[in-house]
Amino acid sequence: MGEPPLTNQAWDSLIQEVQREADEEAAAAAAIPREICHRRTIPRDHVGAAERLMTDYFSADPRYPAEIFRRRFRMSRPLFTHIATTLADRFECFTLRSDCTGRIGSVYFAFCKGIREVFGPEFLRKPTPDECQRLLDMHGAVHNFPGMMGSIDCMHWEWKNCPVAWKGQFTTGSNNDINVLQSSPIFNDECRGEGPQISFVANGTQYRRGYYLADGIYPRWPVFVKTLRQPAGAKRQYFARKQEAARKDVERAFGVLQARWAILRCPARVWHEDDVADIMVACIILHNMIIEDEGFAAER
Repeated sequence: MGEPPLTNQAWDSLIQEVQREADEEAAAAAAIPREICHRRTIPRDHVGAAERLMTDYFSADPRYPAEIFRRRFRMSRPLFTHIATTLADRFECFTLRSDCTGRIGSVYFAFCKGIREVFGPEFLRKPTPDECQRLLDMHGAVHNFPGMMGSIDCMHWEWKNCPVAWKGQFTTGSNNDINVLQSSPIFNDECRGEGPQISFVANGTQYRRGYYLADGIYPRWPVFVKTLRQPAGAKRQYFARKQEAARKDVERAFGVLQARWAILRCPARVWHEDDVADIMVACIILHNMIIEDEGFAAER
């Protein structure tokens, strides 16, 4: 037979004894003096560093020439100055708006939002029909694919601090090319029959809609042309090789984007989804501004 159950008085006595022993251990630990560790402070001379930066790159007679400025800041000095002066009169309101949300309190995110709001309408717009026609002619001359508007693909950017509740949406491959295409408005005009009016001739037939080269994961839409699976014969194999070579353009574009902005090469460390989108869009806009400033049109 087991031991008899404790009475209320015995149970209270046991609790008091355990509490007394815990209080004695806490008092003994508090009596031992502990070393107070202070955080190490290193003077960095922020004011002097800012003055040297202005002397080296932004003075009337800078120490470093234009090519070194371009290598460090990834853009020319006139373009850098244009962006800075354009955002200067808006930067304070962006910062105040961010602080009011209680979420984005840093100047960095305010800068990304400013780039998106100020320069987005010009450098993140849809191409005009004339620009589409020039792109089509360029790809026809370079890759010998009449009617090709370009290539489509996805670049995956790891989200390191993705919230646990959203983890299944943005990890383990669930956010693949198909999901991105379904949530993107890039082909809404094509689905409504409102795409750009272009013209090209293939095999004696004139067409009014272009197409994009894509891999096998994309749906069977007329706007997508996929590589031949297991091409048989020298002619089909040659066609597949040429098509795969042309599709490398979009991968090279992603490579240039990541090489230009180091933040896109590392896992995204911000917490909020909107901030991740602002960073990516800001990098794309700045990339397009640099391309236009340096005179590299899409045809080149």
